[in-house]
Amino acid sequence: MDFIDLSYQDLTQAELSNLDLSHTNLANSTLYRAGLFKSNLYAANLKKANLSHSYAIGLNLCDAKLNNAEVSYANLYQANLIGADLRGANLHGANLRGVDFGDMDVAFLSGANFQDVLYDLETNFPNGFDISQFDANFIGKNANLQSANLHSAYLRNADLRHANLVHADLRNCSLQHADLRYANLNNANFDSFVDFSNADLRHCDFSNTDLSQVLMDNTNFDESTKFPTDYIQP
Repeated sequence: MDFIDLSYQDLTQAELSNLDLSHTNLANSTLYRAGLFKSNLYAANLKKANLSHSYAIGLNLCDAKLNNAEVSYANLYQANLIGADLRGANLHGANLRGVDFGDMDVAFLSGANFQDVLYDLETNFPNGFDISQFDANFIGKNANLQSANLHSAYLRNADLRHANLVHADLRNCSLQHADLRYANLNNANFDSFVDFSNADLRHCDFSNTDLSQVLMDNTNFDESTKFPTDYIQP
């Protein structure tokens, strides 16, 4: 079988979604902000590749080699990383909600940076790996995200009931279909576009918050929602 060699290539912002790239050699390549939605990179060589800020929802990285790869702020929502070799990889700020690491040997995660990653109850870390050793952000009910940096975070469908988001940075955040009932967003930063379309905002507290850059199409709110006094409700 002939494998594709794309090593050392500049694929910045390349659209590679829904492609079968299994076994492809992408070592040392730049995939910065690349579109990798639901692509198949099974057993691909991504050693020292740059996947930072890539849109990689549902990406299959099963058995891929990601040694010393740059994966910071990549959106890996519901990606498959079973058996992936992440030794020395930088996942700082990556979205790992719903990611499946399977029962891999934790040695495959040695030296990897999980600082500020997003994870939830659906994130399946391997046995023996303790995410609490990093300053990571749990996305879920009762989460304490006060002053958290969630800039450009993909939080679609997130369960944030009773979450503390006071002073959180939510600029360019995607919160479509999120459940924010009883969440406290007092003084949260919405200084650039934030999408709350179809979110549940009942009993949510937006006091002292600038909502001028917020989209609220088809949101669920009622008299229990605390909007700023100068805000004109949609």
